Amino acid sequence: MSYRLPRRRTLLCLAAMPFAWSTAFAAESTVNLNLELNLKSVPNLELRLLQEPPKLKTRARPANRAASKRDEFEKSYDMYIRYANGTIYNPTTAKHDKVRLRSYQQTNGLALDGRDENAATFMAPTVVMAPGQTVRFKLYNQLPALPAEQCATADTNAPRPRGCFNDTNLHSHGLWVSPSGNSDNVLISIKPGVDFEYEYNIPIDHPAGTFWYHPHQHGATAMQVASGMAGALVVEGDRYPTATANGDLDVILKQFQPDDGSGSAGEVMLLQQIPYDCPSNSLTPTKPCPTDGVGVLEDFDQVEDPDAWLMSGRYTSVNGKVQPVLKMRTQRLYRWRMIDTGFQASVVLRIRRANDPQKLFRALGVANQDKDVMDLCNGEDVTQFEVASDGLTHDKIIPKTLNYLQPGYRSDILFSLPKAGAYCVYAETNVNNMTTMHDVNNTRLIAVIAAKTNAKASARARAGESPRDFLLAELRNAVKSLPGVQLPDSVKNTILGDLENGLKLGKFVPHASFSEAAKEAMRGKKKEYATFNIAKVDGKFRFMVEGKPEDSPTPEMKYVYDPHRIDHTLVLGTEQIWELASKKGNHPFHIHVNPFQIIGITRTDGGTVDAQYKDLIGTWKDTLLVIKDHKIEIATRYQRYIGEYVLHCHILEHEDQGMMQNVKVVLPDGKGGGDMGGHGH
Repeated sequence: MSYRLPRRRTLLCLAAMPFAWSTAFAAESTVNLNLELNLKSVPNLELRLLQEPPKLKTRARPANRAASKRDEFEKSYDMYIRYANGTIYNPTTAKHDKVRLRSYQQTNGLALDGRDENAATFMAPTVVMAPGQTVRFKLYNQLPALPAEQCATADTNAPRPRGCFNDTNLHSHGLWVSPSGNSDNVLISIKPGVDFEYEYNIPIDHPAGTFWYHPHQHGATAMQVASGMAGALVVEGDRYPTATANGDLDVILKQFQPDDGSGSAGEVMLLQQIPYDCPSNSLTPTKPCPTDGVGVLEDFDQVEDPDAWLMSGRYTSVNGKVQPVLKMRTQRLYRWRMIDTGFQASVVLRIRRANDPQKLFRALGVANQDKDVMDLCNGEDVTQFEVASDGLTHDKIIPKTLNYLQPGYRSDILFSLPKAGAYCVYAETNVNNMTTMHDVNNTRLIAVIAAKTNAKASARARAGESPRDFLLAELRNAVKSLPGVQLPDSVKNTILGDLENGLKLGKFVPHASFSEAAKEAMRGKKKEYATFNIAKVDGKFRFMVEGKPEDSPTPEMKYVYDPHRIDHTLVLGTEQIWELASKKGNHPFHIHVNPFQIIGITRTDGGTVDAQYKDLIGTWKDTLLVIKDHKIEIATRYQRYIGEYVLHCHILEHEDQGMMQNVKVVLPDGKGGGDMGGHGH
């Protein structure tokens, strides 16, 4: 995209600041030259450069089926689940560790998906889809079958024996699709040697946004996701808003996509936590794998402890690479589609300038460089302007310097880099009231940005605008450039007025907010409750979701997960308030199928509401951290789909041990209640 201003306006700007601008440009040119020299000090730089995840390749049309104009509305993909050998960079030793992990692969053979010899292959490919499409995923479970007696457990929520994590299934996290049959059905099990094809019918009115997919096999979810079995699902939108209907923010933001033509897939930033360990290490982070050692993930102990990720000594990866280098430009708008696929720990993401790029890039190739690197991330913050969370566009842009990402969260941000040089992308831990789940000091540095001067930047941008003013000007120009045929002036003026009035995005919100009257009406009706708890029941500590208010004192065995019990029966076409709380620890609440709007957050012990809840009232999500001593009200609608699905804690080892419930949406009975089933005879 060109950032050039109209000639007359450019000349006025130049006349006002010729000396300052030329001096600044000369200084930044020097920085650019030095930056290239500094980058050369990073060992094996070509292996450290960030790459977007590969796109999943569509299955070829069968030779016995003729081509059709409707082919674009049906996409079929193959994914092979098997062990793969590869390497993951380890900053503790400044070397690549050999690993052998369960993974999604695109080919039925020995070839790996890695695009260079040291690429981590443990990141699933990105799938780009559109509203109105039918998308099929055929899974081929090629993991080895183990004897039933070897993998037997005392109950369905007990940790499985070593190696017994080879049955699987698939969850499309955040997609608004059916939970039944061969759609987003996580209540089935695909055994080793079995092939199964999922089919997702994406509604024509499905929101455009950032979603993801991963296994959801109860008892094996944490181990498989922690092996890197997670990938991005991007629903692209091309719907222009009208006077009576909202549209897709993509029609504006498409102008800011990567220059390499990768489109929305090139905006994906997939964060992963892979706590591999060599069998002889016993999870001792200071002892690296021996030269011939191979890291694996085979024992539930590697994910079970509340500090398992901290203890592993591993580092958060981005698009399959640990501490990658990103080449970017100053004074242009970027969109990142961030997806936190971590199995346990959160990431409080911060982007900050490094005042000494030379030292920073040199430190990148040195073992045990954590403290030295973080001491160099000491410059000004880069503001992250969040336009959507969990794939759902906000009604106004939310500025952040600290971006609280919990397991399962997605955050779509816009940002720009004001000056040439180096920037650190890292997980901040020096935050008040941080919980143990946040305190992951060994994963602080996530990536480094090498930013060169954008020669196409406008005079306006070079004048030193604030990040907010730069964002507003770029969005304003993008809206004005949209064709009038698709976007009449009246609608265009509404969008521009909203942006000027507090960075509002009212014409792009996918779901209608609940009115105050609707909230009051729902508060007078039956609520649903989801209260997280870890408590001793029948002489054993149990993970559970209690379907009752937080102030109910006694834990009961009936709230530990039972795959054969329905915990919430809901009626199609109704809307309802849920109350979320936690008696023990902090837990990300996730519910399948229907998203929810946050309508209330209060502190139950009289303290101050946690900082990460700032600006969340009114936003739509499908995953939300529930912090102890807080009560959260959410409102949701049960639309379109009937059937069974689940809600659970998205700390995945908690889910595997019973912190989950079954939900069933049924048809109305015509009398104000729900039809519980039967053949109607």
